[in-house]
Amino acid sequence: MQLFRSLYVSSYVVARRPNIQITKVAHLQGHKDAVYDFVFDKKERTIYSAGAEGYVVKWDLVNPENGILVLQGGEAFYSIWKQGNMLKLGSRTGKIYNVNLENNQLLETTQLHQGGVFFIRDKISGGEDGVLLRPKTIAQGIDGNFKVNNMILAADSLRCVVESENYIFIGASDNSIYQLDKRSYVLERKLEGHTNSVFALALLDENTLVSTGRDASIRAWDLTIGKEVHSVPAHEYQAKSLSYNGEILLSSSMDKTIKLWNANIELLKVIDFGRNDGHTNCINKVEWVEENMFVSCSDDRRLILWKVEIMP
Repeated sequence: MQLFRSLYVSSYVVARRPNIQITKVAHLQGHKDAVYDFVFDKKERTIYSAGAEGYVVKWDLVNPENGILVLQGGEAFYSIWKQGNMLKLGSRTGKIYNVNLENNQLLETTQLHQGGVFFIRDKISGGEDGVLLRPKTIAQGIDGNFKVNNMILAADSLRCVVESENYIFIGASDNSIYQLDKRSYVLERKLEGHTNSVFALALLDENTLVSTGRDASIRAWDLTIGKEVHSVPAHEYQAKSLSYNGEILLSSSMDKTIKLWNANIELLKVIDFGRNDGHTNCINKVEWVEENMFVSCSDDRRLILWKVEIMP
């Protein structure tokens, strides 16, 4: 596997760690409880965040410190997704909320899961019940054909998802990663190696998947052979999120740190409260929003916009 070749061929050569400068651009404050998820609209340069108090807030990157309340729901929102002028929200009780962003009106609330909805996308959602909600497909029944739109994928919670051109990868609380065909939703294989729940996934390239979770390790998988090829102990406590921009992999954790890694999963930088005036509680998500800027959200009720510069 070419991506990790230097780990084995050049084991006696210590590469010089790049000089990375971290700048905190803005605090995004307004939530009254933990912020669990957010979604970034690249075209509009806006962020929509969702939290434990049931708030959905819109933030403009041009003026990031002034948030606009979009919705005040009656329960915690665990997940959020934007599709055109619609927001989809996954709730603590398994309901999915649909919000029209043209007038910030709640259109409908539908009970689609039993228990929290941990991820939601245009066509799929998953959560505490281990059920993957998917587009309706035709199945063969005793009395003829009928349409089905859900499948019990795991006995435990479905926690995270990432999609490639041909596959959907889903991390679960049974310590497994499920690889499904993107068109048929047929289970191709399970990737097993984590010792606890898988909370986050990211693709480094079409053949390399990285994962992390409650065991606090980051593991790399060669998808050409379906095997784990590298693992590092990444955090002191459970890791919650991963995001890759083509050069730097971000990870966040319950240990209140954000870490920057290269493509070989070698540590480049640590962001924390003491050194960077960072978060003071569990960091639930990090995501690149531009080539050199990312956003983090936390149980401390805040989002932070960060700038990353690699100095000569």
